[in-house]
Amino acid sequence: MSNQALIELVTEFEAKMEQGEFFFLDQDAYRHLIDHYLNEEIFDRAMEVAERAIDCHSYTVEFLLRKAEILIQSNQEYPALDVLIQAEKLAPNEPEISLLRAQALTYLGEHHAAHEQLNQLPEELDAATNAELYFVRALIYEHQDEYQSMFLALKAAVSYDSEMRHCLEKLMCAVQHIRNYEESVQLHEQIIDENPYCSVAWYNLGLSQSYLGNYDEALEALEYAYLADESNELAYRERADLAFELQRYELTLDICEEIQTLFHTDGDLLLRQGQCLLRLGRVSTAKPLLMEALRLEPHNDEAFFHLAEVAIAEEQWQLAIHFCSKAIEIDDNREEYHALIAAVYAQEGDYELAEEHYDRATEIAPEDVSLWLQYAVLLMETDRAEAALEILDIAEESAVGPELSYCRIVCLFMAGDRQEALLLLSEALEEDYAAHDLLFTMAPDLKKDSEVASLLKAYF
Repeated sequence: MSNQALIELVTEFEAKMEQGEFFFLDQDAYRHLIDHYLNEEIFDRAMEVAERAIDCHSYTVEFLLRKAEILIQSNQEYPALDVLIQAEKLAPNEPEISLLRAQALTYLGEHHAAHEQLNQLPEELDAATNAELYFVRALIYEHQDEYQSMFLALKAAVSYDSEMRHCLEKLMCAVQHIRNYEESVQLHEQIIDENPYCSVAWYNLGLSQSYLGNYDEALEALEYAYLADESNELAYRERADLAFELQRYELTLDICEEIQTLFHTDGDLLLRQGQCLLRLGRVSTAKPLLMEALRLEPHNDEAFFHLAEVAIAEEQWQLAIHFCSKAIEIDDNREEYHALIAAVYAQEGDYELAEEHYDRATEIAPEDVSLWLQYAVLLMETDRAEAALEILDIAEESAVGPELSYCRIVCLFMAGDRQEALLLLSEALEEDYAAHDLLFTMAPDLKKDSEVASLLKAYF
């Protein structure tokens, strides 16, 4: 049925229901209506259609089964089981009754009974029923947290029907739990060989390639996912997120524009565009997008944070403090928020507040070397080299990296302990010569130090 025909059918059905008219529709019309309302998750309306279909086609078991399906999807398992008893009287050998009963029992936590329902089915079933049987078996395993068995059941299901969308959608859940991404790639490539336009298979392939670190292949697969099905919004958004993580900001912006054209604009999308524009240095273009993201989602801490970055770029320090404070009010557990506001407080000369926020940042992410370096540099810039050395002592309990050693060397020079500084510099150069540029970033005057120059020459 075309979209236009479905719209007309839905409109006609709802008008007649409101008028309280008795009317008769053929079975296909009822099927389309039920599918429509289930897809929209309008369960009460789907139930009205099923009840009307049962009244009009009382000798057809199909609509009793659809009623049971609706009840299961709306978390009404016991009424669903009652309906299945009625259905069994009309069609005692109908396999779908056992499949639906097994689903209901699964959601009730009756896993053994659910398996038994499936075991009672005859061995000779058509491909479609076998696919559904293995899918329901996978649901039971999922509720038992047996994800390897869940994966194998879903793999069996797609061997009978590689276009089974709900099975493919569930398959990635199992893969993510057992992390068998290589096997997932092979499986989905086989499915795509059989059905090159299977959007969900392309999507799953893209996710699997991404987890394996095959990012170009992942971007390509995700693109094919929405080329195969333009309505696959998840594929667009997943590809945009991956492109952003890979710092391919222009590509991310292009994908975001496609999402806006085909679907709708929301706060997350505007935020992503703003982030890209900031990374590209287009601050004035990013600002209105971030403001609009905040208007749509007033409690979006990331939007506040990035607006603080905009304010810093515009040298509006108090505004930056305002925005960053708002971000911290919403989420106090983001180290980057505390580090940013600490840097702004330091810029404004409020070193006490700067230290408070560096304390909080390093408490949240003690393994982050860059935070400790920022903290130590602040202390050195305010002529507190001894305090900086104490901070570096604390840092080395949780963080590792040559940067900490070179920072300590600068602190020792500033504290007047040249002998210890030169000894540590010799050790640092032997361990990681390439990182020595940090010395001159923090203390440019050391470039003129003859003893430092001699050591650098000796280890070059």
